[in-house]
Amino acid sequence: MDFVPRESDLEWRRGASRKAVESDPPDSCWLCARHAACGRLLSTRMDIDRGLDTLREADEGIDVRGRLSESIEIDAWERILRRALPDFAVEIGSDDTEIEEDSQNPYFGDSEIPRGAANWVSADLWTVYGHLAQASVDRTQIYWRTGGIARVDIQIGAVSPHAPGWTVWVTPQPDATTFTSADVTMSGEPSPLMMELLERYGLEPALVER
Repeated sequence: MDFVPRESDLEWRRGASRKAVESDPPDSCWLCARHAACGRLLSTRMDIDRGLDTLREADEGIDVRGRLSESIEIDAWERILRRALPDFAVEIGSDDTEIEEDSQNPYFGDSEIPRGAANWVSADLWTVYGHLAQASVDRTQIYWRTGGIARVDIQIGAVSPHAPGWTVWVTPQPDATTFTSADVTMSGEPSPLMMELLERYGLEPALVER
């Protein structure tokens, strides 16, 4: 089973796709019947190192099934979406699954940032472009005027001539490193793949209009 990829795992997969590597990815492993059910749960929330460590704890008599935190790490959610980008591209009919990276420094109004944060922020974008279609993940970091990260927002969206555009974004509380359903909103009607991801990770976003 596949665990939440680390940055090094994402790099491995990009290289493997170019070289047609047939070995198992470093964020994947085979589990025996004894550990499969627990491992399947852990793999949706943790990278392989943390997941296997938790399985070892279960072997010591700690039952972890159904006891995972209801919150998700913001960094982990970003990696989940980035790994899924090629699948989103195929879903919207894109003729290309190559991910392009970009960085920007947009200006946010006072109503869009926590009190005491700077208006200029940094944004990293990962996008798959196709003929009249695109899917992208946008990670925006907002900083306190006194230094340090105030909030990290994660946004994913898709637009295609074959289906209405949609956006799902996470806007955590200031200084938070995790988020819950309360921090998730969406516009439009997310694709079946996006809805499956949200359901898999226990997220129930509120419908909004923008």
